[in-house]
Amino acid sequence: MSSKKALLTIFLIVFIDLLGFGIILPLLPFIAEKYQANPAQIGFLIATYSFFQLLSAPILGRLSDRFGRKKLLIISQLGSALGFLILAFANNLYLLFLSRIIDGATGGNISIAQAYIADVTDKKNRARGMGLVGAAFGLGFIFGPAIGGALSKISYSAPALLAAFVSLITILTTMFFLKETVNVKKAVNDLKTKFNFDELKRILSIPNLLFLIIIFFLINLAFSLTQGNLALWTQKTFNYDASKNGYIFAYVGVLAVLVQVLILPFLLKKFNEKVILKIASFNLFLSFFLIFLAKNELIFYLALTFMPLGNGLANPSIQAIASENVPKEEYGGTLGILQSAGSLGRILGPIIGGELFYFFGKDMPFLFASVILFLVFLGTLKKLIHKIIIVNSKK
Repeated sequence: MSSKKALLTIFLIVFIDLLGFGIILPLLPFIAEKYQANPAQIGFLIATYSFFQLLSAPILGRLSDRFGRKKLLIISQLGSALGFLILAFANNLYLLFLSRIIDGATGGNISIAQAYIADVTDKKNRARGMGLVGAAFGLGFIFGPAIGGALSKISYSAPALLAAFVSLITILTTMFFLKETVNVKKAVNDLKTKFNFDELKRILSIPNLLFLIIIFFLINLAFSLTQGNLALWTQKTFNYDASKNGYIFAYVGVLAVLVQVLILPFLLKKFNEKVILKIASFNLFLSFFLIFLAKNELIFYLALTFMPLGNGLANPSIQAIASENVPKEEYGGTLGILQSAGSLGRILGPIIGGELFYFFGKDMPFLFASVILFLVFLGTLKKLIHKIIIVNSKK
């Protein structure tokens, strides 16, 4: 299977998967409110998915190193379908939590897909390959929220049922079109593909990996501080309903695709991934700080423009740098650990954001997120300057 064909196949799978996720995401706060959940409880609901993904991502990633990407993708996709079905028929808050637990526990789709991309690309083209996942995210958020918002006018069960159906399509696509990239017979007997704490410690000792894990954690923490609150913020600030919030996510999705398809490839010709990460972190800071300041829709949409620019550049850069010094048989485990760091941020973020929103007002989560992202920018800037000084001193 050629590299281009393999990338196209995994792109299609991730896009369909994210379409189902995008259908549901902007509606979750409104579904939870239906059962009298307050902003703090909504934060816990969103964090539940990430908590169980935190536990499962490195294990699923390591299992994909050992037993194959294809098998583990199918298992994770089955979990997503089951989670959406439970969500569709939920009649209380407890079942909403159960749906997120199941989806989160099998939610290793993205790290496994990233490991697959690392399998079929070289270091030179890896960031661009990882950008395909971001493009799939963007397309999922163009169509998913708009579809979910439209179907929400029928009922909140309709979007969840469609998301479940979409998940079943990804299973069939994976089964019939995805080629395995792992030599399973060899990997099963390889000690490097086993998951244990000694291997975890060794992976964390890889140069720059711990720094990247911290940065990835902080970026996801900042995003999640506001994720569960954005729909409620627009409702209180501009009186937006579920349908209008769906269009906001779609707008961000369109920009995310443009960033991955046009801007990221252009910047990769001019700069390396470390410089691009610095640019990305500043754009992220600017986005959330402008939302904090926004008193009219023009400023708000300007802020939303910087958001996918920063995120679309940051994620593929971090993932590409993380896999640079890692052997192929460890891609899944390493990227799984990176995703767990992101999951930890997505666990703490909604909880902290919900509390800030509930006790200190609708604008406070965005201010707090902008402070975190400014610290990330300073950290990447210091790291880059430090490296330049070391290189120059050796000349």
